[in-house]
Amino acid sequence: MSLFKARDWWSATLGENEEFDQGCLSVADVDNSGSGQDKIIVGSYSGFLRIFSPHPSKAGEGVQAEDLLLEVQLRDPVLQVEVGKFVSGTELLHLAVLQPKKLSVYSVSGTLGNVEHGNQYQIKLMYEHNLQRTACNMTHGPFGGVKVYSMLDFIQNCT
Repeated sequence: MSLFKARDWWSATLGENEEFDQGCLSVADVDNSGSGQDKIIVGSYSGFLRIFSPHPSKAGEGVQAEDLLLEVQLRDPVLQVEVGKFVSGTELLHLAVLQPKKLSVYSVSGTLGNVEHGNQYQIKLMYEHNLQRTACNMTHGPFGGVKVYSMLDFIQNCT
């Protein structure tokens, strides 16, 4: 007898023949809504960037239209997505998107809708760094307990 039960709470099928890797997924309150509800950020090698706000669904029901907050097609494949404090002078969370030759940092914001179509979400490019070599992955954080955040403390390049 087990104390725990595993259940599917939410799932989504994305695109046809799209490929993903472990770095293509992040979970955070990326729009800084303060509601305590995290969003699911997914990037694909096809260049799609999607942000979901999942709600529990019944088995076999699939993803609901209102769960998808934002879908944008970027020019290059998305290798990794991360959420953190990447903009100096603010405590807000921002979205870092690593692509083969550049790293872009976006702010994600939502505008309240005044009709039944719901809220509108958009991303705004805060800054980007063009990379000299092809990127492989990245890591970020307050290494060694340092409270000051830099853009990204390390970007590891494939050699």
